[in-house]
Amino acid sequence: MGHLNISFARQMARLRRIAAHPRRYLRLTPKIALQRATRLFAATSFRLEPQMDIHPLSLWHDPAFTGQFGGFNLPGEPPRTIVDLQPWDTVRRDMLVLLLRDVIERRVPGDIAELGVYKGLTAKLIHHYAPERTLHLYDTFQGFDTRDVVREAAVRGRKPAQNQFSDTTPEAVLRYINPKAGVHVHPGVFPESVPESEHDLRYCFVHLDADLYAPIMAGLDYFYPRMERAAFIVVHDFNAWPGARRAVMEFFAGKPEIPVPMPDHSGSAVIRRA
Repeated sequence: MGHLNISFARQMARLRRIAAHPRRYLRLTPKIALQRATRLFAATSFRLEPQMDIHPLSLWHDPAFTGQFGGFNLPGEPPRTIVDLQPWDTVRRDMLVLLLRDVIERRVPGDIAELGVYKGLTAKLIHHYAPERTLHLYDTFQGFDTRDVVREAAVRGRKPAQNQFSDTTPEAVLRYINPKAGVHVHPGVFPESVPESEHDLRYCFVHLDADLYAPIMAGLDYFYPRMERAAFIVVHDFNAWPGARRAVMEFFAGKPEIPVPMPDHSGSAVIRRA
């Protein structure tokens, strides 16, 4: 018993010394310290996301790799502008950038389109990374369309709030994007909002972020036959909104493409046109 008491006393003395001089006894590198700190949030609803290794701020960044393969940029090309999304959505930011990079590297022809713009966060990211491609933006800019809300009730069992995402305007979106080149905004209910002169356009990249079953299905119906080979369709909220999930699964049933779920904040699905 006396031996145990002495051992316990020694342990307590060591802990007191460590607490008094943590740097002397806990010689952790910044990398290990950050790794251990992230574990504090592992079981919470908000997790800490690291930068990808190809990001210069990453603790594991290897300049030799990015020098050879380009990282977020193409090898030998001046750095492109990468605009941040929300700080909790860096996975989606990097996913969109890398998909756009692939389209540019493979020289897939065509324009870019986004259905469901809201305040223009992803539109700005897309445009400033690939300003050489014309960007077409489609949104009611007044929230959900009444007809789509009624249809969504059959999918979700309840109606979404119709005024969601209505605190925006085309003018405010354009100011936020601050376009370098061709950005065309088309207010109204899709696909009626598509100008007749643009029905023959082809696309290399389409981002569908309209949340509800009806507009997502309308976007797939319209853009799918107009996508170039090896082009990408990205559907946001695939693992967050029931209507978006159902529209994707129904549309691609029996088609050669398989929607691939992504681990971003709201669970996008990525489809590459066969």
